[in-house]
Amino acid sequence: MMKSWILLVSVLIISGSAVQESTRPDLSAGPMVGVVEREGVRIWCRASSADQVIEAILLDAEGAEVARASSKAMADRDLTVDLLLQATLRAGHRYRYRVLIDSSVVADAADQIVVGPPPDDGRVTLVFGSCANPNRYAEGQIWKSIGQQQPNALVLLGDTPYIDTTDLSKQRSAYRSFWQDPGLAAVIRSTPVLATWDDHDYGRNDTVGKLAGRENSRRAFGEYHALGSLGDGESEGIYSRHGVGPVDLFILDTRWFGKTEPSAFAADKPTLLGSKQWAWLKKGLEASRAPFKIISCGMIFNGATRPGKTDHWGHYPHERQALIDFIGETPIPGVLIVTGDIHRCRHLSYPASEGAGYPLDEWITSPLANTVISTANAPHPALVFDGGEKSVYLRVEVDAKGSSPWMKVDLVRSSGESIHSKSYQASDLVVSRETGQ
Repeated sequence: MMKSWILLVSVLIISGSAVQESTRPDLSAGPMVGVVEREGVRIWCRASSADQVIEAILLDAEGAEVARASSKAMADRDLTVDLLLQATLRAGHRYRYRVLIDSSVVADAADQIVVGPPPDDGRVTLVFGSCANPNRYAEGQIWKSIGQQQPNALVLLGDTPYIDTTDLSKQRSAYRSFWQDPGLAAVIRSTPVLATWDDHDYGRNDTVGKLAGRENSRRAFGEYHALGSLGDGESEGIYSRHGVGPVDLFILDTRWFGKTEPSAFAADKPTLLGSKQWAWLKKGLEASRAPFKIISCGMIFNGATRPGKTDHWGHYPHERQALIDFIGETPIPGVLIVTGDIHRCRHLSYPASEGAGYPLDEWITSPLANTVISTANAPHPALVFDGGEKSVYLRVEVDAKGSSPWMKVDLVRSSGESIHSKSYQASDLVVSRETGQ
């Protein structure tokens, strides 16, 4: 199992009062913390002009240098850099980081950072969200609320932001504006960001597969995140897996492969995930020894949404059932599904009789911004809760310190108020002999 270690970072942007403001180098976006593994941490930034050398330095609690990395800002990456600070990070050890441009400090750590707990013994908090239109926040309160949670990771499930084109310059501009939002910028300096895309950042509403120019969308996504290798590592998809303490997080790409080939589970029907992603997902789930596995994506895992919409797993019932059956037949314990997209927050619980061998719950978290779609309040036999809530996110807390790991899931308003929650014991999410035949 891949072991990742998430850390929390707080950084103070130096005012540069001793330097002429007109001549002081500065970042045009960032810094942002990306993937954190035991072998190192990624720091993302965007320079203000080409050929500037951006350097990041990782320091321990005593101020001793642990690692450093540098890269020149190039126009062909839209001045973005993804710096991997390679070091063997110790669990529970505290670190700081510093960012320089052409040897001048532009960001320096004010507070310390905490490395996440080991996979088999620890407590973590994850925050999930989707649908973040920068023009429709309530004065940034949603980001302030998320930051106050001090999560081990912020997981963005797409439409983050809305772009609605595959034009490369417009893709880049949209991401740049997104990360420059003051509320979000404060969060990403102190919280590792993990992500996938959905339809609006893939390129156009309700699209999958061979959308003209989609390679531009993938390029911009890679440039504006610090996630390391994505998808097949070369040219297809952006799916990724991350170990966050006692959670294995599988972030799916439900856009790139859609309808590009026949499904492995029904030759006369199209795929959603594609054969490469299916092989990766199955292998990862089988290998995982984490007490909880969260499978997340933008596209909802059912078909109950606004009339006429086919942009959901319910439109690919053969692949939806294939995943459920794989969980039950393998068997894979501890699975939770988290999705977004539909501008409603919902909780559904699919019965063990569907094939997983235990109740398989889906939590839908949408929107981060303030646009709610009333017609997406569609009936479903597995529906537990529906909320037409503006500015909402999902908080997942997991504790594996004791002999009985548990997980609590909350839908949370930007005020910090929980509007719906459920707690799970790892022992509840196990395929029984009666149902897992």
